[in-house]
Amino acid sequence: MSNTTTQVHFSIVDDELEVFAPPALAAVHDFFETEIGTSDAMLNLIEHHVRHDHRWQFTGDACHLHLDGETITIEHGYTGARTILTRMDLRTLLTDLRALLTEQG
Repeated sequence: MSNTTTQVHFSIVDDELEVFAPPALAAVHDFFETEIGTSDAMLNLIEHHVRHDHRWQFTGDACHLHLDGETITIEHGYTGARTILTRMDLRTLLTDLRALLTEQG
């Protein structure tokens, strides 16, 4: 497990996703809270592309995800915050969120 994945934690409060991450991972925080939240459909979409596509781009309401091989860049469209992750790091975070949503369901 990388340092990135150990620094991000999820919880559900009043049926909303809350993400706890250090300021250096602000784009990851915003991406999970604003683009995925507690939506199984959105989580399924992101998981599918991260697992199966070599290149892919997602533009959400506030954040953009760029998948390029083993590198994932998440950018906040308004603040300019940017985080670069490995594909494995993002897969781990998606798995953690899936576990939490399953537990809550």
